[in-house]
Amino acid sequence: MSRDLDPSESIQQKKRLEEKRRQALPAQTLLTQRNLAEQMKITEREIEERKSLIGFSDSDAKALRECKEYIIKNIDRIITEFYDDQQTIRAVELIIGDAETFNRLHASMKNYVIELFDGYYDLAYVEKRLRIGKVHKRIGVSPKLYISALVRLEALLHREVLVAVKQENNCTQCDQKRDSLHKLLMFDVQLVFDTYINSMIAEISSARDEIEIYAESLEATVAERTAQLQELSSRDALTGLLNQRSFYNILRREISRAEKNRGPLSLVYFDLNKFKSLNDTQGHKAGDELLALVGKNTRDSVRDFDISFRYGGDEFVIIMPDTLLGAAVTVCNQMASNFDKLKNQGVTFSIGVHQMGPDRYTDMDTFVKAADAYMYQAKAESKKFPGHYVRYEGFVKEEGN
Repeated sequence: MSRDLDPSESIQQKKRLEEKRRQALPAQTLLTQRNLAEQMKITEREIEERKSLIGFSDSDAKALRECKEYIIKNIDRIITEFYDDQQTIRAVELIIGDAETFNRLHASMKNYVIELFDGYYDLAYVEKRLRIGKVHKRIGVSPKLYISALVRLEALLHREVLVAVKQENNCTQCDQKRDSLHKLLMFDVQLVFDTYINSMIAEISSARDEIEIYAESLEATVAERTAQLQELSSRDALTGLLNQRSFYNILRREISRAEKNRGPLSLVYFDLNKFKSLNDTQGHKAGDELLALVGKNTRDSVRDFDISFRYGGDEFVIIMPDTLLGAAVTVCNQMASNFDKLKNQGVTFSIGVHQMGPDRYTDMDTFVKAADAYMYQAKAESKKFPGHYVRYEGFVKEEGN
């Protein structure tokens, strides 16, 4: 049975609220049991207020995302140029120290820059920025070195943004994108400096505590009602699986969770072989019945914590948290075997599987495209010989498979 929408955030809010009411003081929890945003009491509402104060709006997010494709294409050159410049500063070179650290920072900086142009600046984004501040403080990066690096990075990215839009010959658009980038970097500075200043959670007054309890109560209620509405709007009526609308939000959440916990995450992307032929010869009713059967088989075959979606048409995806590639492939093979026991009208699966973590993480689009590419490899095999096919990184073809 697959897991659906995650209500854990709403449940955790209620538990914290009940504990506070019992003690009449904020619940004291081990720091290791709370993330940085929780320790510093940064909520979604706080994030929106900070954006509002610096004038960062949805149009700024859109302007930055429009540059993402260009930035990704040139990311290696951008980061190399940035660190070539940084290594001329003796203090920075001493902090980096060795080649292994330099390579790790180089990879982290690539992710940082790509995320600037991702278009999503929510609680998961904030948590990553707070961790950056914590790491900088831990390794001894002073505020003056951080600001110096940020100024140089901003100048470099301003130049890249100018190149990205130069073909449109639109100075207004260029100015807007540079202004949007500047505001986002200032948003980052707030968060990083918060971790410099707030090494420990400050005491708060009882009046502030009462306001916070009331706010959390409202937030928990809103979160619960929102989850109920999301459940109604996020499910595919035909298959009973979640739909594409909810897929990307949940995938972003699971990628962030896996990266935070340094754990693996697997993604299964599969479509149906001979489904179009079934539709053409027996009609859409038979096709709908087959899709419903696929939905039931998927729910019955995956594990409790897996999350299944109908991506669209005859394409399906399964998010498998905390799952290595081998375990994901085993589940896929069992799912195909179970389907063969049903009245499947000769329809089979072409399945692609891809794993990220725990050593390396990519952005969401790259993750999905990789699983999709393996699915197309399986699809190519199914056109040669009928049957189920599973393809993934490192697959070795054996006779009969």
